[in-house]
Amino acid sequence: MENLRIETTLRFLQSVPVLDVVGEIDIYTTPQFKEAVNSAIEEGGPAIIINMANVSYMDSSGFGTLLSATKRLRPMNGALYLVACNEAITRMLQITRLNTIFGVYETEDEAVTAAKEQQASSQAIATPS
Repeated sequence: MENLRIETTLRFLQSVPVLDVVGEIDIYTTPQFKEAVNSAIEEGGPAIIINMANVSYMDSSGFGTLLSATKRLRPMNGALYLVACNEAITRMLQITRLNTIFGVYETEDEAVTAAKEQQASSQAIATPS
């Protein structure tokens, strides 16, 4: 319980919001993580990339926050994209099949490409010819 904080930074890559997270996401830090994710949605949605490269651990409360964010983004035709998850988090995403709900990518560039493609297809569906 020594690390009760996480660090989050919101930046934009090709106009897509990227939330960088550093630390452990657990029951103690989830409120701060949830606030950062909600701010990212408000400031830059509907596609949000979460860079997990510096997240060493995430428990079920963190996964719950990601699911809540996805529910919030769906009415906007939005989505959540996870980048650079460590082996343990990737394995948990696979076991729970959450990797079928979130986009999971190795690099930010791959996630940006997927986000832009998803936004373009959503706009094409919203504006039929």
